[in-house]
Amino acid sequence: MEQQHTTLGLCLFNNQLYYAINQPDASNALARIGSFDFDIDSPGMLLDPSSKHFYGIKQTVSQLKSDHDIHHLRIHTPPEPECWTSVPKIVHDNADEREHYINILMPGIDRSNIQPTWFNLSNQNYKLLRLRNRANYRGVQELASDTSTIDLISDFEIGGQWVQHAEPGGSFMTVGCFRNCIAISSFILGKMRGATFFTFDDIQDLPYFWLLHTKELPWMNGLHEQIYVYGMQAFKVIEILESFWDEAGVIKKMNSLDKVQVSADEKTYGFNLEKAFPAMILALDYD
Repeated sequence: MEQQHTTLGLCLFNNQLYYAINQPDASNALARIGSFDFDIDSPGMLLDPSSKHFYGIKQTVSQLKSDHDIHHLRIHTPPEPECWTSVPKIVHDNADEREHYINILMPGIDRSNIQPTWFNLSNQNYKLLRLRNRANYRGVQELASDTSTIDLISDFEIGGQWVQHAEPGGSFMTVGCFRNCIAISSFILGKMRGATFFTFDDIQDLPYFWLLHTKELPWMNGLHEQIYVYGMQAFKVIEILESFWDEAGVIKKMNSLDKVQVSADEKTYGFNLEKAFPAMILALDYD
């Protein structure tokens, strides 16, 4: 795929902002992959435009846009401020039922601030609904004040980007690892089966939450030929949950350019590359 513009992909894990910039006119090539450290450990600083830390992020992004002539900004959004749920298609197709369902899921929030987005699933009798409170993302829009376009990409959408990039076929699962949260999505033959996330206080509690969720979401225990793990503490998450995953599945921590199936002039990095995986995939900017 040839790209005629420069795209900046961003993701944030705790106090580190990771970025990647595509190589225009070169397929699956990245011109830069890097990171910036901030002096606060807060996954919410991307969504708080009133904080000095958000100002630091904005200044950093502005500098990247200036240095690399960025035309498109794509940001990996954290799962916790969002709501994901599978909804029967019969509910989606009925306007009154659809609105009633949204109001139940987002109580006390003005409807004008609720942004619903629907995604197709492999089971055509259901759709995945993502809900965002627009008020939470107004600051993020400021990062693209002088950029032509901006996309806010949920973690489960990384799997869809991977389908377009790597064309894996078969079935696979993505596991995005955050400080107190993991996000899981499942795909089969290029289509999403389902997506969910759950929070925890202690990472050692992951087995309990995994078993709790699989009771209601059987796709989590489905056959997955590939399991892609990225984000922070990815090694620890694999160590704790490996026995709960399909033993025939190949677990891949996305910590090398070869695994991500991209090329870049720099071959070694001063940070764990699996933390930059969402930024790398988003920089490729598949439509």
